[in-house]
Amino acid sequence: MSIFKDVAKLLHSNDCVIVPNFGAFVLKSKRAYIQKNEFFPPSKYVSFNAMLKDNDGLLAKYISVERKISYKKSLKLISEEVIFFKESLSKDLIIDTESFGIFELKEKETLVFNPDFSINFDNKVFGLKSFVREPMLSKISEESKKNNQVNSNVLLKYAAIAISVFGFSYFGYFNYNDYINNEKLKNIAIAQEKILENVQAATFNLGELPAININVTAPIVKDHSVYYSVIAGAFRSKVNAEKHLNTLIGNGYQASYTSINPKGLFRVAYARLKTRKEAAELISKIKTSGVDAWLLIEN
Repeated sequence: MSIFKDVAKLLHSNDCVIVPNFGAFVLKSKRAYIQKNEFFPPSKYVSFNAMLKDNDGLLAKYISVERKISYKKSLKLISEEVIFFKESLSKDLIIDTESFGIFELKEKETLVFNPDFSINFDNKVFGLKSFVREPMLSKISEESKKNNQVNSNVLLKYAAIAISVFGFSYFGYFNYNDYINNEKLKNIAIAQEKILENVQAATFNLGELPAININVTAPIVKDHSVYYSVIAGAFRSKVNAEKHLNTLIGNGYQASYTSINPKGLFRVAYARLKTRKEAAELISKIKTSGVDAWLLIEN
């Protein structure tokens, strides 16, 4: 087993390990840096100092404990390894530590150590390796394109469904609304016709009643009794109300004015009766002849 493996283990807890009569392996720190798009963490790499050759006992003691041999035998083992290294270098051979770098002898005189920067001896960043940093904008752009494409497909799918549903609902809704609106217009027209018949009352269908021209002016009753008035019509014009009143009286009705309604219309009654029963009987009799009438309770 090469002593370089023992040196490598010691370097994880020591900044300097001396190999007697050969040199010292010293850790050097390197800051984190970025090269192109690759990030490199802080690190410690191994350098070699051929000037430090004196035995400090660290390596010999470690080998003695690990291999369970005496300290003396440990020193002998180190010495034999150093002799082997030097002989190999003199033959132009490259010595690979297999742990932190390689040695080579240049021009038969200069010993050169080439550290392996891929091995990090900084325990504080143990396990942290270099990685390629992708530009955020390009990454976001690519992700956005993918998401937009997926979202577009999903949206198109649901949009097609929504358009179909909405189309049926739209036409169904507006067909239904057209029907409702038409019915409302019909009802409004009918109501307006009824109002015009009762309010304007320029012409009333009273059946075949004999025409009698009697000029009678009926007073507007202002007492405080309760009356059940059977209304024949309401008029904006007092002249028209007067004409209709005279017509009813001429046909045998006890016609009279009632109170003016809140809209200022003159209401003409067939009769103003004391009981609801009498009023109901009169309304029934009038309606049998095809003429309309309604009840007004006056206090």
